[in-house]
Amino acid sequence: MAEALARAKESQTARPTYRVDRSFEWNYANGPDFAGPWPDVPDTPLKMFLGLPVRSRFGVPASILLNSRWIETYARLGFDLLTYKTVRGAARLCQPPPNWLFLDPRSVAAHLADPEAAVALAAEMPAHPHTATAGGSFGIPSVAPETWQPDIVAARRALGAGQVLIVSVVGTARPGLSDEAFVEDFASLAASAAANGADAVEADLSCPNVARREGEVYLDVPLSARIARAVKSAVGDRPVLLKIGDIADRAVLGEFLEQVAGAADAVVMINAPSRRIVNASGAPAFGAGRERAGVTGGAVKTIALRAVGDAASHVARRRLPLKIVGVGGIASAADAREFLDAGAYAVQSATAANWNPRLAAELKAAAPDI
Repeated sequence: MAEALARAKESQTARPTYRVDRSFEWNYANGPDFAGPWPDVPDTPLKMFLGLPVRSRFGVPASILLNSRWIETYARLGFDLLTYKTVRGAARLCQPPPNWLFLDPRSVAAHLADPEAAVALAAEMPAHPHTATAGGSFGIPSVAPETWQPDIVAARRALGAGQVLIVSVVGTARPGLSDEAFVEDFASLAASAAANGADAVEADLSCPNVARREGEVYLDVPLSARIARAVKSAVGDRPVLLKIGDIADRAVLGEFLEQVAGAADAVVMINAPSRRIVNASGAPAFGAGRERAGVTGGAVKTIALRAVGDAASHVARRRLPLKIVGVGGIASAADAREFLDAGAYAVQSATAANWNPRLAAELKAAAPDI
C-alpha cells in the first residue's frame, strides 16, 4: 500500500515531458523532458490490435510524440500504440506561444457543454495537471518531408516487440485546391508513411484550430469516405485509422461510420473539442485570430465517453467492420476501463501521458488485460 501511495504521489508531481512553457520548436529539438527514473513496466500478455500483436491496446494519440526521440522514450515507458505527430507534404510552422494553457474548473463545468460559450483560463497551476482540463492551440505544424521521412524509419527501429507505430497524416488545404487534389495529398502522404515504416496510418480529419477545410473534414461524409478509400489503396494491407471530432448529430455520425467502414479499419475519437478560450479580461487567451482552441484533459472525458459509446453501439448494431479507439480525458486504468466497457477497442491518452509519463506502467500493473 505504501508503495502504491508513493507511486500515486510521484505521478501527480511529475514534470511534463512536453514543456508547456516552451515553444513547439523547442520541444521538437530538445524534448522529451524526461530523465527518469524509468518505471518498471510489467510484462503483459500479447493481444491483437488491428491484426498486429501488442502488449497493450493503450498508447498516445497524435499529439506529443513529435519525432523519433519522443517515440523511443514513450516506447521505453511502456506505451504500445504510438502515434507519430501529424505530418504534412510541406513544412508548416506552429502557431506562436502560448500553445497550452490550463482552464478554470468552474468555467469548464459551466460552459464546456456549449460549443459557443467561452471558457476561461485558470488563475493558477492546477494541483493535479494530469487530470486537469487545458486548452491547446498549435495548428498542426509539421517539419518538411525530407526530415520526417527518415525520422519515421528511426522511430520504427526504436520500438520493441509488441509495439506499433501509427503515423498521422493530413492533407494541406489552400485556396482553389480541388477535392481530387486534397484527397491525393492524403493518399501520397499515407503511401510515404507506409514506405518509411509505419505499421498503420492515421488520416487526421479533425483539428480544432486550423482552417475549416482541414479542421472539419470529418463533417463532410462523402469527402471523408473518399479519403479513407484513397488512403487504404495507398497503404495496402496496413491498417487505416481516421481521427475525428465529436459529431453532435448522431444521424450524421451513423452515416459517417457506414460510409468509411470497409476502407478504414478504425476511427479514433474524439479529437479536442473546439471552444472559445478567454483570459481574465474576456480577450482571446491565445491572441487575436486564435479565438478558438482545442480542449483536452479531464473534463473532455464525459463528451468523449458518450461519443465513443454511441459510435460503438452503431458499429455493433450494424455489424460494421470497424473498430473505435477512445481518446479524451483518460488518466487512469479506471478511465480506460470505462471506455472499453462503452465499446472502445483500444484507448489513448495525451494530456495525462504528458504530465504522468509513468501512466502506461501504472495501467499495465492495474489492468494487464488492456
